Amino acid sequence: MITSYLINALNKNFLKGFKKCAGRNNQGRVCVRGQGGGNKILYRFIDFYRRLNKYGILIKYLYDPNRTCKLGLVLYENSLSSLILIQRELKINDIIYSGSLFECKKNLNLIKKGFSLPLFNMPLFSILSNIEFKPFIGGALSRSAGTSCMLIGKNKFNGILKLNSGWELHLPLNCISSYGIMSDRILNNIFIKKAGKNRGLGWKPRVRGVAKNPCDHPHGGGNGKKPKPKIPVNAWHTVFKWCHTNNKKYDNEKRRKFKVLSI
Repeated sequence: MITSYLINALNKNFLKGFKKCAGRNNQGRVCVRGQGGGNKILYRFIDFYRRLNKYGILIKYLYDPNRTCKLGLVLYENSLSSLILIQRELKINDIIYSGSLFECKKNLNLIKKGFSLPLFNMPLFSILSNIEFKPFIGGALSRSAGTSCMLIGKNKFNGILKLNSGWELHLPLNCISSYGIMSDRILNNIFIKKAGKNRGLGWKPRVRGVAKNPCDHPHGGGNGKKPKPKIPVNAWHTVFKWCHTNNKKYDNEKRRKFKVLSI
């Protein structure tokens, strides 16, 4: 019987203090403006590798402030526990599998949501998430809430994944992936109702350029209020309105419906 005391004790093993940098680099200089403050958060150690070759049971849903999808606390059959990124429609007490030694060639129906297997074990046209770019480096692709890829083909060495952006990604067949779509927190329904919530997330107010001193911004200085110039610029004297920010060098590649990327 898994009690709440045991679940909380297992969860505390994966927590560590998280130090923020407020947008500053190793020299202490601000590289990203508008960051600072915010509520204290803890870092969760997550198992992105999923190569234990054991069955486990999902015993608790968890929230992670460092990412958009949900976490799950899994207790394996060899008494080890870990935090993992869970897929949509997984419930408490569901059985999952993590590893590369899985005999499923005869019966593909054994693969269920939440199973983590190499690409050569996954059936064609399956929806995958939390995928490795290279073997043994941990899942790095399709980890955000509600994201996924589709396995559309295999050859002798690589598996072909179709991303939501239209790219075709060629990855080695030994890369671990999880079956199913990432859990969704319904991010489109979250509203920032007050300024204090943004401050709690670590974002500071943004100051207009005309309200600054002339040494801080090209729009600054002057007595009293004054309008923006005819061609407004940013703090680095580059035009940020009415001009394209995309690189026209890659326009021809963007027009292609399917793009190929080999790693």
